[in-house]
Formats: sequence, C-alpha cells, structure tokens
Amino acid sequence: MTRTELSCLRLCAEGKTDQDIGRQLELSSSEVASVLSVVMLKLRAPNRMAGLAKASRLGLLANSPE
Repeated sequence: MTRTELSCLRLCAEGKTDQDIGRQLELSSSEVASVLSVVMLKLRAPNRMAGLAKASRLGLLANSPE
C-alpha cells in the first residue's frame, strides 16, 4: 500500500471522517473516499468496517515512524 493509503486507513480507524482526513492530508473528501475504496479492494473487504478489522489483524494500523 502507498503511504497515502496507509495514512487514510489509519485516520479512518481513529474515527475521522473523509472531510477530517482530507483536511489533514490536503485532499478533497472525494479523493479520500476514492483512496479508501482502493484500500478496501486491496484488502478484499466489502466495506470499511470489515477492511479496518482485516487491517488490524494484518498489523497495518500500527503507527510507523515517518
């Protein structure tokens, strides 16, 4: 996954809205939704909740040093 995809995923896991994530990452809310849609495809998850659960099991939500 790309850095942007991981950032969006982690912020989504924190309960941030697409708008909040977009403000923080300097993206539009529709761009955030698109990025998260791609993430869910990569995780083979039918929705965000399932994707976040799978990402957690895979260790993708742990903060990495930047």
